[in-house]
Amino acid sequence: MNMVQPRIRLSVASMAITLACITTGIANAQAHPATPGGPAQVLVTARESLKPGDEAAHARLEAEYTAVLNANHGSEYYLGMGAISGSQQMVFLSGYSSLEEMADVHDYNETTLGDKLDRIDSAHSATLTGVDTAIWRLRPELSHPDSATLGRMRFMEMTRIHVKLGHNPEFVEIMKQIRDGWLKTDPDFHYLLYRQILGNSGDDCYLVLIAVPSLAALDKHHALIAKYQQALGEQTYQHILEFESANYNSTASNLYVFTPDMSRLPAAWIKDDLNFWAPAPPAAPTAKKAAAVQK
Repeated sequence: MNMVQPRIRLSVASMAITLACITTGIANAQAHPATPGGPAQVLVTARESLKPGDEAAHARLEAEYTAVLNANHGSEYYLGMGAISGSQQMVFLSGYSSLEEMADVHDYNETTLGDKLDRIDSAHSATLTGVDTAIWRLRPELSHPDSATLGRMRFMEMTRIHVKLGHNPEFVEIMKQIRDGWLKTDPDFHYLLYRQILGNSGDDCYLVLIAVPSLAALDKHHALIAKYQQALGEQTYQHILEFESANYNSTASNLYVFTPDMSRLPAAWIKDDLNFWAPAPPAAPTAKKAAAVQK
């Protein structure tokens, strides 16, 4: 199987995430303990565009996929999110410590579960109009991670920034200034920044991830923008705007909601909120006893 074919959870599996902090993935469930190890050095994203009318079939196949992994002790973990803004799509995130670990996960799952997962993948592909897969590498000096657990998060804001070729050194300096400005304004504001290393892009593409427990947290962040601009200073702020205008090919931000029925996270990360991540099935209705009729 090609390592970057559409079904990302077949080709590259295992994800571990903390608050806005995609953490080191687990390549082989038997050889590697599912323990977070800080922000993952490598992140894989898969954006699946759904065929109108096939949403229910897609959700059913996702549930089957997870059931196969659970029943066969698969090493694969991932976060699924549904788009609130932008086009109708699902996004899946998987994190790794290295490209080598990504390949190890693929080989392990393909060897142990390949036949079972291939059957589901074939039907799954028929529910999509397209898939865009990309591989990213963390830029830790441009990020501000947090240690809060993913299990407490509910939403993620994702921003893609396309920078004109040749302007990466300037972009890095700009992002350092932005990071310093937010640290002065709100030390509790956390995010990760990744640079694309493989995928469909003809320029320098970056991804900013902000995971939050509620939309109220984003309200707070947006309400502090004016204060953040003051922290930067007028000259620095104007320099940033001029750089973006001259050297960004495009930028887009969209909001996603976590979908527990399309995610598979380690038990240690969801144990404190099982009602959200793994709710018990509704109890079957109790049959009413027929009353005896006396004649």
